[in-house]
Amino acid sequence: MKATHPKTDKGYDFSKKNKVSIWASKIPYAEIPDDYFAETLSKNGTRATNQWSKNYQIRFFNPEFMETNGAMAGLVDIEKAVGECSFSTSYIKPLLNKAKQKNLLKVSWVILLFENEYSAKTSTIESDEYTTLVGSFNYDEEAENLYEIEE
Repeated sequence: MKATHPKTDKGYDFSKKNKVSIWASKIPYAEIPDDYFAETLSKNGTRATNQWSKNYQIRFFNPEFMETNGAMAGLVDIEKAVGECSFSTSYIKPLLNKAKQKNLLKVSWVILLFENEYSAKTSTIESDEYTTLVGSFNYDEEAENLYEIEE
């Protein structure tokens, strides 16, 4: 039987259409080292890696498929942080159920990686020192955002 997510020495390919994987943090964004998010891009700029992706054994991600949101200080409801992101009405209910199970209803910020179905079962990594996987969810690219982004 062929592995669902073949692994190379650089990690797993978790690419999957119409899926979004979401991580959350309770650590203030300002306390995260810059190199955690500093991206190394492929020659054509469609693939990236950074310390975050390496920590989770993600071989690469498309930077255009990543969204982050949160608060500059303190904690916010994960519903608000994720609700301001793309297509959120299509996955907010299952996300809130998972966030409640993992005690992540109040967060400082979130990472959403679209077209990706991250599996902690496959990688054996659910958290690093800054973020925790909330889960992977189906999304509908026709769905609206739950909230408008506050400027």
